[in-house]
Amino acid sequence: MRRATLVAALVAALAGCGGGSPKPEGQTPKSKTVTIAVIAPFSRESYLGTTIADGTELGVRRLIVPVGRDYYGFKVVRYDNGASASRAVAATRRAIADHALAIVTDGTGVDASWKLAKDAGIPIGIVYDGASGLVDPAKRPNVFRIAPTNHGLAFRLAEYLVPKGLKLALLTDDSGYGRAGRKDLDHAFSQNPESVVARIQIPTTATDLAPQILQARRAHATGLIVWAQPTAIAEALIAARSSGWKVPVYTPPAGEDPLVRQELAGHPSWVDGLTFASGRMTAEKGAVPFLSFQAAFTQQFGAQQVGVKTSNGRPVTQPPDYAMYPFDFVRLVATALRAAQSPDPDAVTAALNQVSIEGANGDHRGFNERSHEGVVDDDVYFGRFKDMTYAPVKDDPLSATLPTIPQEG
Repeated sequence: MRRATLVAALVAALAGCGGGSPKPEGQTPKSKTVTIAVIAPFSRESYLGTTIADGTELGVRRLIVPVGRDYYGFKVVRYDNGASASRAVAATRRAIADHALAIVTDGTGVDASWKLAKDAGIPIGIVYDGASGLVDPAKRPNVFRIAPTNHGLAFRLAEYLVPKGLKLALLTDDSGYGRAGRKDLDHAFSQNPESVVARIQIPTTATDLAPQILQARRAHATGLIVWAQPTAIAEALIAARSSGWKVPVYTPPAGEDPLVRQELAGHPSWVDGLTFASGRMTAEKGAVPFLSFQAAFTQQFGAQQVGVKTSNGRPVTQPPDYAMYPFDFVRLVATALRAAQSPDPDAVTAALNQVSIEGANGDHRGFNERSHEGVVDDDVYFGRFKDMTYAPVKDDPLSATLPTIPQEG
């Protein structure tokens, strides 16, 4: 029932946007389909890629948009970027050839592919990567983002950790994700340089980070920020805990990826205390909007099983928090299509600056000519793991107001 209610609400919301013309008497409307391309790392980071695609599928499921004398439905096509910029460019070319109305992506390769999409008039929605510079309304008018920015994540980490008096070692991997995170961490801690005692780069291919963890320990670090892919975060935890070092570890959203817990399934206590920064799941309206979205997501795709259990033997599930961003973006695209009254991608891109919706968690979502960011920098909370599940921390003013979303299957 919840899924049906959600879908009905989406159709009603779209019906109230834009101004369609009455159908000429005696003319039969045509049913047409437009393509939404999802370009994500399905082969390299299957959880992230699948979550983005499923959120997109749910966002347009059963939506029918009236445009002039016709009605448009949506088809979602998946393209694997393999976490590679060059493969992302190739996938963008295929999406353009397939006449995609919009592209939804984790953000891989956008620096290299945005202009291809712009020349074709296609809007791009980034729903994971928060790197600075990816989004610029003046220079990249077709690029939008609904996801926490690295700037917001890094500054919230600094705001949270500096008052604790920790001496931090910053460990960043050599992926684009890690290098971008390093840049924003350096900026965030520039006003408190005494808080950082080491900056250490770690290779994404490393299977043993004992040397890097030893380097941080010899620098007398009392806290670690590991901004890296999930596998590197897991390896950092393994190296620290296996050496007996109980240093607190903080991460960006990658820390909540199920892969981290899967890698540590043999030592569940080593995950305890891991703290990540991410976009909050619930908003001022409370937990009901997100829980309704989660119910619809679970009914359609099943619960996202992490693959580990709590100490009482119950299976752990992952809340679909990163599915709500593509869900919101494609709903904005559908609303823009309704407002533009044209399936022309250029017209839809222009309309994206004018429309807004209520997001999956109850937050307002929308863009304008000056801002193509759908998540404000302050909208970041901290989650901490205990017994393979996480809850908002109590020592941060925003996080302390948020409910814990159930995660036991």
